[in-house]
Amino acid sequence: MEQLNTKLITRLALPEEASTVLNLWQESARWLNSKEIYQWRPEYFNLEQVNEFMTDGSDIYLAEINHEIVGTYTLTWSDPLIWEELDNTNSGYIHRFAVNRDFKGQNIGLLLLKSAEENIRHKGKTLIRLDCMADNLRLNQYYKDYGFQYIRRMKQGNWSASLYEKQ
Repeated sequence: MEQLNTKLITRLALPEEASTVLNLWQESARWLNSKEIYQWRPEYFNLEQVNEFMTDGSDIYLAEINHEIVGTYTLTWSDPLIWEELDNTNSGYIHRFAVNRDFKGQNIGLLLLKSAEENIRHKGKTLIRLDCMADNLRLNQYYKDYGFQYIRRMKQGNWSASLYEKQ
């Protein structure tokens, strides 16, 4: 268990918490959709997908303040579908980054990014990577402001992603 400050604690999600993770993903998707940002849709997510992440070598983290879940992120150790030829064993990949909307404006997102970075480095990885919808300008700027470097744009079908990394 990792304590970032006196309030926020991140820990690996337990299998019986799959529905909690799913609710955070779907809640974030609904909020994004309400802002006319369609990088996630609630119907894209299901318990089977959460359970697959929990058993395929990925690490799903939950963040708590006073025993209340405030966010989640998933770390994967390879992402060839998105990163293609740039995928490597020196990287950790942040996915499914979501903050409980009841805690917006409390810098939970920054604390989650810091936690993800620390957990990736703890595994001996030198690069922290993530991607986001290329058209979500606010989120792209958020990651740049946190120190991520833009690598390139990747297009798959109707969807384009901005790829970012941090050393």
